Amino acid sequence: MSSLLYAAVNARDLGGHLTAAGLTRADAFWRSDAPGAFDRRDGDILRRHGISTVIDLRTEEEAAKLPSAFAGMREITYVHCPVKEGSNVPESLAAVPASYLLIAKAGQMPRVFRALAQAPGGALFHCTAGKDRTGVVAAILLALSGVDDGEIAADYVISRENNRERLAAFLSRHPEVSPDTVLAREESMLGFLRLFREAWGSAEGYLTWLGLDRDMIQRLKSKLL
Repeated sequence: MSSLLYAAVNARDLGGHLTAAGLTRADAFWRSDAPGAFDRRDGDILRRHGISTVIDLRTEEEAAKLPSAFAGMREITYVHCPVKEGSNVPESLAAVPASYLLIAKAGQMPRVFRALAQAPGGALFHCTAGKDRTGVVAAILLALSGVDDGEIAADYVISRENNRERLAAFLSRHPEVSPDTVLAREESMLGFLRLFREAWGSAEGYLTWLGLDRDMIQRLKSKLL
């Protein structure tokens, strides 16, 4: 299956990306969409890969509509960090990078990155489709580990294929929405990364701005490499 989890369509790890220190690890951080239902096999998969923490980025309304399948899993610490930014469709393709910058500035982001750093094992983070809020967190983690922008954008674009059926259904219900604003496009992520560096200089600068200390930032980087 293209997804690492049976109950999700866009679950994948952040491993195998080239950095100056070698390849990023596959067992550190996973990204995903919200699983549609509990599948016992997924609990076994998470335990086998050492994923001990799940961070849910969805709003309170999203989580109420589809309660997390991860919340009731044994041996999983479930952390809900509701990020409202990025839960609505941007006005246009050109507006996507700025909307991603708003996600990076969300008030819950310090909790998100602290939870990732403090997870005793690997951690999985997800929103609804695993593309926007999840994509921003994944991009920052990959940038922290030294992955280049083109590789980060290529990882982001994978969500377009994985979410094909979900997005087709969404567009059929919302004909007023332009496909460009909801499909994962390389230029959207590259535009965000440019804005991100203009704002904070680097991933380390951003995490320091969030309030993470040097030890916690190093812990995040060590998990990835």
